[in-house]
Amino acid sequence: MTQLINKKRIEQLQSLIRYHDRKYYVENNPEITDYEYDQLVKELEHLEKLHPEFIAPDSPTRRVGEKPLTHFPTLEHKIPMLSIDNTYSEEELREFDRRIKRMAGIGNQQDIEYVVELKIDGVAVSLFYENGLFVKGATRGDGFRGDDVTANLKTVRQIPLKLEPLDGEREIPPVFEIRGEIYMPNKAFQKLNEEKEEKGEPQFANPRNAAAGSLKLLDPRITAQRNLCLFAYSVGYREGLELMTHMQCLEYIQRFGLPVNPYNCLRKNIEEAIQYCNEWDMRRREPDYMIDGMVIKVNSLTLQDRLGYTSKAPRWVISYKFQPEQSVTKIEKITLQVGKTGTITPVARLIPVLLAGTTVCRATLHNFDEIRRKDIRIGDYVIVQKAGEIIPQVVHVLREKRNGSEEVFHEPVNCPACNNTVNREGVYLRCHNPSCSAQAKRLIKFFAGRDAMDIEGLGPALIEQLVDKGLLNDYADIYILKEEDLIQLERMGKKSASNLVYAVEESKHRDLSRLICALGIQNVGSHTAEVLAEHFGSLDQLACATQNELESLYEIGPVVAKSIVTFFQSKHTQGIIEKLKARGVNTRKLPTLREGKNPKISGKSFVITGTLQKYSRKEAEEVIKNLGGRVLSGISKKTDYLIAGEDPGSKLDRAKELHISILNEETFEALISS
Repeated sequence: MTQLINKKRIEQLQSLIRYHDRKYYVENNPEITDYEYDQLVKELEHLEKLHPEFIAPDSPTRRVGEKPLTHFPTLEHKIPMLSIDNTYSEEELREFDRRIKRMAGIGNQQDIEYVVELKIDGVAVSLFYENGLFVKGATRGDGFRGDDVTANLKTVRQIPLKLEPLDGEREIPPVFEIRGEIYMPNKAFQKLNEEKEEKGEPQFANPRNAAAGSLKLLDPRITAQRNLCLFAYSVGYREGLELMTHMQCLEYIQRFGLPVNPYNCLRKNIEEAIQYCNEWDMRRREPDYMIDGMVIKVNSLTLQDRLGYTSKAPRWVISYKFQPEQSVTKIEKITLQVGKTGTITPVARLIPVLLAGTTVCRATLHNFDEIRRKDIRIGDYVIVQKAGEIIPQVVHVLREKRNGSEEVFHEPVNCPACNNTVNREGVYLRCHNPSCSAQAKRLIKFFAGRDAMDIEGLGPALIEQLVDKGLLNDYADIYILKEEDLIQLERMGKKSASNLVYAVEESKHRDLSRLICALGIQNVGSHTAEVLAEHFGSLDQLACATQNELESLYEIGPVVAKSIVTFFQSKHTQGIIEKLKARGVNTRKLPTLREGKNPKISGKSFVITGTLQKYSRKEAEEVIKNLGGRVLSGISKKTDYLIAGEDPGSKLDRAKELHISILNEETFEALISS
């Protein structure tokens, strides 16, 4: 009887977690908190460990394999995944329309319906389902066969391991292939490159390369940490499924729980399609993912079949590529930046230039091998663009503009901050002096940041002064600052000094997760810190954890586990932690106080834009999350509310277009207090 009860509970948990995965990752409409979700996963893992005979192949715990792969087998596509012809010209789009009409025997005056989609800059994949279960997935490869990346695709939360129709009645085809684009959101890309910089590893050039590299990792546990996402865009091979239009395909895919881009739209002719393309050329920086153009597809599947394929591409689809934004500027000097773990990065200081909507005055040169490869010199005129329209980078040097005054930049032998001899590790240089002032400044800035210990008033300029004057050697020294020390500094009056001392004292009582995040452990961000705090309960317990113990935790892989163990084994780290404890900083998990859900906010999606007067952005987000809501970065049809402060920007216009409820600060406060 007990075994039967456990079997039913396992099945119930599997179904419940799949449901909440869909609400969170596909519909952007979560119904429970992250903590509540994690508790469901932990309970399922515990029961499956006791009863492995009840583990289903589509169990949510099967997303991440336990062992690295040795290679990627090859899979043949049942229907070729051909590339798409592309153009940068509106006139060529009109010629595409005329060509289709000629081939189909349609008069020029007759309209053809087109579906226009955002061209996501990612990696095309094929997902195969048999009797509703995800069985295999592959990259496009050469169009006829690709790499079997099933294990890594299972780590992508938007890909359901089991198809479950929304209406509960729709019959699942026995064999069903879905095609889509794996991509990496901009924020995840920036975070990944920051982590790579700190570890002294080569950075990815753009989000597409990051997505492709992550999808081809042999260890799915690392892929699972990369925050890859999916947009499904078509139905491939299928059995027992009759559809008439491409729009029906998209609606069908969505009904089975896969995410479809919300900006896809149907246009009645090519002129309307071109108009929509041009609209998105202006809006291309709006989403939190890279788009490099638009895709225009004939809506009628019957007409698609009549048009057929060339040897390289379908005749019924074309992509309209956006022109990359580039500018010419001059490198005035090259400086060296020391990261919080000692990585030394060369940075080009530029004559300010407008690029992709912002003024750019600096660009990372990544490493010294990159400088030699591109032959970059001080005084060079260069073409710059934003890598994936996010990170400014030097594309190439305009050698024809050289006049002989340009200077070669030599690789340093010593750290620019502490003069310690640097070591070369791969393509990077690193300073290993734990007392390096540049590292100390970056670590203290991170420690006091809003996502860490949130010490109001302890900004970068003040940190520079405190370290330079010897008042701070590490972040533990923050807790012995006195008013008399601070008053002597530039732009620091008695009131400001008093406020800062109060803020420092208040930060001693932050929860354990914030402290773990603030320590600056490589690969440990705020979410991982919450997982660690929840499991260990105290900093002492975490410091004693073994590699195996850490890897046994949900979401903690070998790379993160090694970073944690290495960090706490350091004598330098142990000394700082002892100082933090001696100075009264809390090192234990605090009792959780939950505010409970507000029915008008719970499950609702919010976007915040502009500047609020009574709340920081982080404070407003925490209020919403504590009341059961979710905060999104971009506007879509699934957004319930836009909170608009001063200078709201384009998101306000987009919200009005989509008839989304708009709140000012006063109406937001009324909503949360209702």
